[in-house]
Amino acid sequence: MPYLSSRILVSPCPFVNLDLFKKGYYHVACRLVDTQAEQLHSRVSCLAMKDLFGPNLSDHTFPGACINAAGDCFITQTLLVNYTEQTFLLGECFVFQLDIPLRTDHTEVYIPSHLSIQLDLMFSKSEEMPDSPSEFKKVSSRTVLLNIDWRKGLHDYFPVLFGYYHLSAVGLTVHASLFELNLDEYSTERPQVPQKKRLFHPTTPASIPRFHDLATILFGAHSQSPTASSSERQALYEVPTKLIQRAQDAHQMLSDVLRSARDSLHIGHAIMSGEQLPPSPQLESGSIASAGSLREAEDICRRQVTELSVALTAAWEWFCNSAVVHPEMLTFLATRSHCTKLALLKQSIVAQDSPHFKSITNINDPICQARVAGKIRRMAHVSLPLYCQENIESPLACSVVFIEPCPWETPAERTIRPVVAPSMNPRDAASRSEHVRPYFLNALPHADRSRRPGVHLVICLHGLQGNQFDLRLYRIFLQLALPQVRFDFLMAQANQSNTFCDFNDMTDRLLVEILDYVHDMPTPPTKVSFIGHSLGTIIARSLVTRPDFASLQPKLHLLLSVCGPHLGTQFQKGIISMGMWAVQKWYSSKSLLQLSLKDAPNPRDAFLYHLSEAPSFEYFRHVILLCSPQDKYVPYQSAKVATIAQDGSLQSTLGLEMMQNILEPMREAKVNLVRVSVDHSAPASANSAIGRAAHIAMLDNELFIEKFVTLHLAQYFIE
Repeated sequence: MPYLSSRILVSPCPFVNLDLFKKGYYHVACRLVDTQAEQLHSRVSCLAMKDLFGPNLSDHTFPGACINAAGDCFITQTLLVNYTEQTFLLGECFVFQLDIPLRTDHTEVYIPSHLSIQLDLMFSKSEEMPDSPSEFKKVSSRTVLLNIDWRKGLHDYFPVLFGYYHLSAVGLTVHASLFELNLDEYSTERPQVPQKKRLFHPTTPASIPRFHDLATILFGAHSQSPTASSSERQALYEVPTKLIQRAQDAHQMLSDVLRSARDSLHIGHAIMSGEQLPPSPQLESGSIASAGSLREAEDICRRQVTELSVALTAAWEWFCNSAVVHPEMLTFLATRSHCTKLALLKQSIVAQDSPHFKSITNINDPICQARVAGKIRRMAHVSLPLYCQENIESPLACSVVFIEPCPWETPAERTIRPVVAPSMNPRDAASRSEHVRPYFLNALPHADRSRRPGVHLVICLHGLQGNQFDLRLYRIFLQLALPQVRFDFLMAQANQSNTFCDFNDMTDRLLVEILDYVHDMPTPPTKVSFIGHSLGTIIARSLVTRPDFASLQPKLHLLLSVCGPHLGTQFQKGIISMGMWAVQKWYSSKSLLQLSLKDAPNPRDAFLYHLSEAPSFEYFRHVILLCSPQDKYVPYQSAKVATIAQDGSLQSTLGLEMMQNILEPMREAKVNLVRVSVDHSAPASANSAIGRAAHIAMLDNELFIEKFVTLHLAQYFIE
């Protein structure tokens, strides 16, 4: 039976060490998987490799790319990782071959696609260069799905990020197209080849049943074959009108598939490169309708389909030779993919310009937020031609982000700071440096690496019993989104050994750490921002009140408070209140006592109440309060500094007074205050029940953090 042969070109470049904890040797294994191979009798094989930059790519890359011993997997060059933010330009392109038996019901050609690319991050802890790929072990794996319409092909890019504990990434460019329609018998037999060439051939799959030949496709399963036997020679000269018409329809159907695939390569190249379309080749004309016999009709079809197939093959070879070295094409693909991904992420953002914003009767009501979040999850969908399923939120499990505008700005005063608009032309979007940029483009040889003047120091402060790595995802996604900004991150660690002590002591230690760090910076910072989690946000507010911090005070730009208990924790109830009481007693924690306003006989003499009276928030241009009603560790109204329900109790009265103490100076200073609430879709568990899951999700849910940073937080760093 005739079969369609396709090609999938995969280019994994660049490889970026975002924050790998372990130094050593790494490579990426790349495998094409057809999940329906047995049912469809398709077969996948590793066909060829192409080295774009020559054999001497880098002093850190050895050995070069290869195919594994089984012949079903490409392996990138081995990389020696020594430090973070290390980038490797991988020069190899991998070409996979996919053969699919031709299936048609005479009205349509069916070309199913159930393909994915499996990327495995492999690591060797050996101090010496490993001798064989077998010495590496898999430390992280990602599955990239390909949604291919074979008539149009696939040309796309996706930045694939590996797991939380092995934070690295690879930019994946994929070009896929039909390659030829082979009219020969579809066979699984493979010739014997020498051992050194055997890597290019997969192991022989199980035998498959025999399929229909071209004559059956043209004239039908029950028609008499024009070449059946000498006794039926008369049929060669008879022209049954219905069979000729059927053959003409089938021939047109096959030709349309091949022409569409060829033209898509030419048109796609022109769109991506900005160059003119190449001239289409002149093919033999002739109509099956003029055939004098069934054999002649079959010969005309075979000849013309073969010519179209040859033209398609030539178009693919021409496309690949140009695409893999054309700088504009990768920029176009990366930018288009970036815009499409932003549009997908925006489905679960509820802001002023969102259609769901008007349907919220009370944005401060967690029940109302949960109802809207459920509606959004039911409506959301993923429709990307190429994407890593671990790097995209499942619609039913996505976190929904509610963004409240600044309460004291009028609608006319509010400025919407958009990221790249999904409908924007990728070429226009790529040229606008104030927008969030596609990941890794700045790592390519032709990239514009210009950066904004000045250094923006971002100080990250962990929470109770936290450490310097807690906020690393915010650092990584800010760096990925804004490569044009000169960031310098201080992942503070002065207090990670003791967070149960007095806030004043923790403030003293942090102040020394920051001043020493700034003193050692080659260039003094022009802006200073803070990202604090939970208890860390209180330390940040305490810090900016210190006289020794006065030299940096005019440079304060942004404070991101992640679940910060600004009005205290005295509103905790039930098991959480009991648990915090037990922890405070066990550790004799002064900080937990201060957060509950019980560190003084009169609560208005407590540390946190006095802090609400001291200038702190108003020193910043932007204050973002990130919180979640599902977080029971830090009361929701305390984290968002919002109205406390007045029930006549001292707690509610103190909360209202502290809120007014904080908000009024901010309003007078015209600080841009933005409250952001998150409805997480966490599975039922003990951690979810006690509110810990939502509290920790703000730190380790990389899909939520990427969405929040890319679509909202990043905009404040490009002013």
